[in-house]
Amino acid sequence: MSVSTRSDFVDFIYPLWERLELYDSTKLSSDQPKNDAADPTKAIPQGFLDAMSVREQVYVEEQGVPLENELDDDDKRSFHWTVYASVPSKNSTPLVQAVENGNQNGRRVSSSTKIPIGTIRLVPPPHAPHPSPNSHHKTDAVNGDVRKHSTSVHDGKEAYIKLGRLTVIPPYRKAGISKLLIETALAYARNHPYEVMPGWDPAKFESLKQDSDLMSRVDWKGLVLVHAQVGVQKVWRRYGFETDESMVSWDEEGIEHVGMWKKLDVSAGRRQSKIWLGGMGSPLLSPLASP
Repeated sequence: MSVSTRSDFVDFIYPLWERLELYDSTKLSSDQPKNDAADPTKAIPQGFLDAMSVREQVYVEEQGVPLENELDDDDKRSFHWTVYASVPSKNSTPLVQAVENGNQNGRRVSSSTKIPIGTIRLVPPPHAPHPSPNSHHKTDAVNGDVRKHSTSVHDGKEAYIKLGRLTVIPPYRKAGISKLLIETALAYARNHPYEVMPGWDPAKFESLKQDSDLMSRVDWKGLVLVHAQVGVQKVWRRYGFETDESMVSWDEEGIEHVGMWKKLDVSAGRRQSKIWLGGMGSPLLSPLASP
């Protein structure tokens, strides 16, 4: 399986796993000596570096998140999408060429340069406990025992995926980029429910199979969670997410967050999927296995 599948304006990056060992979280995405020196076939794909550059512009520069906290433990197991725009090479004025209302149907300009303008990630199950009300965290990858915590929406057991790091740089925030990213990620999850199951090694899967209670936390059936900044709840509501009032709110890097949920109908995807259906089988065991 290729770890990066690039179209003209959207790059899709499969979970990178051990490749992210080459990433130095204390340095900018444009300054990664270990990755630059690595075998190109084993290096971090440009699409992920571009996603990090967008996150740096928004979370680090704009919102004040410490650079070393921006990359977290969930990044290595997540699916990422990066959106690009074309700008005239001899003109510094940003110009979206082919992203309008979520469709790649815009006009093209010769002598242009592509720049990354937005990103989102999808984190497979299982997940750590939901943040405690009024607690404080560095990032949304909260550590803890996955057996704990339930809410008025979530029973604490059902598997869910988590969308996050929805990020668009300022000049493009009214160009439909968030819509494109959210709908692209949700469509992929809806149509590939088994592909977004966790990709662990055989020993860990065997351990999961021996624990029928924990097993329910990895058999994903459509539940989606977002840790949303309070100020952008309205964005997620446009796509059917509802705030879970029982989760109250919590602090991540000085920014107040709330939990929002949506349930996807994945029945068609589960029927059509050619990936494992009942035994936690081989395609998911290796992060680079072919579907």
